[in-house]
Amino acid sequence: MDALHKVCGETLIASFAQKFDATNGGSYGFSSDMEHWTGCLKGRREADLYRTASREFVIALLNNFHGQYRNGFKGLRLVLELILEGLYLSANLVALSEWLSSQRDTIWATVIDRENGVLSKNFCRAFYPELAEQAAQLNTIAATLYRELSECTHGNVPNKIPLPDELAFREETFLLWHEKAKTVRYVATFALTMRYFSELDAGAIEEIKPAILEQMGHIEPVRVSLGGPASND
Repeated sequence: MDALHKVCGETLIASFAQKFDATNGGSYGFSSDMEHWTGCLKGRREADLYRTASREFVIALLNNFHGQYRNGFKGLRLVLELILEGLYLSANLVALSEWLSSQRDTIWATVIDRENGVLSKNFCRAFYPELAEQAAQLNTIAATLYRELSECTHGNVPNKIPLPDELAFREETFLLWHEKAKTVRYVATFALTMRYFSELDAGAIEEIKPAILEQMGHIEPVRVSLGGPASND
C-alpha cells in the first residue's frame, strides 16, 4: 500500500507540473462550459444527461491526473455518448420518456447515423440550417473519436491509444488524453449549439457566448450570429 500511495502521489505531482498549466486549464474549461449549458437548459428533461456528462468529465480528468489512463479515456467516451444521446432524445419525446423510465436503450449507431443521426445534415437543418454543411465533417470526427476511445473500453489491441503497462506518469499518454478531451469539447460545443441556439433567450446566449465563440468562432454562421470578431480571411 505504501508503494501504491507513493506512485499515485508522484503521478499527481508530475501531472500538475507548471509546464502543463495551460493544458490542464484548457481541459478544465470544458467543465465550466457544461455548467453554463446545463444552466441555460434548466427545465429540459434531457438536461440530466448533460449534468451527468459534466460530472463524468471531471472524473475522467481526475483519472488522467492520477495516471489511471484507461479509465480516463473510457470516461471521455461516456461524456461524448451522453451529450450526443441527450441531443437524440431531445428531438424524440417518446424515446426520451421511455429512456428516463428505463424502458428504452439508445443505440450509438442510431445516434451517429450519417443520414438521420444528431450530426446528420437532416438533423442540423431542422435546428440550425446554416450549420448543415458542417454536419458531415463533425459526424466523421465524432464517429472516429468514439471508435478510438472504445479501444480503452473493450480492451482492443491498442492502435490509436497505447496505454502504459503499469501505474505511473506517462507524459505521452497524459497529453494524448488532453488532445482527445479537446476534440470532445469541440464536438460537444458544435452539437449543443446546433441543437439549442435557436431556442435560447438573450440572457442565455450572453452566458454561453464566450464558450461558443472560443470553440466555433472560426465558423462564419456562428461568428456572425454572435457578433464575434471579423474574419481575417
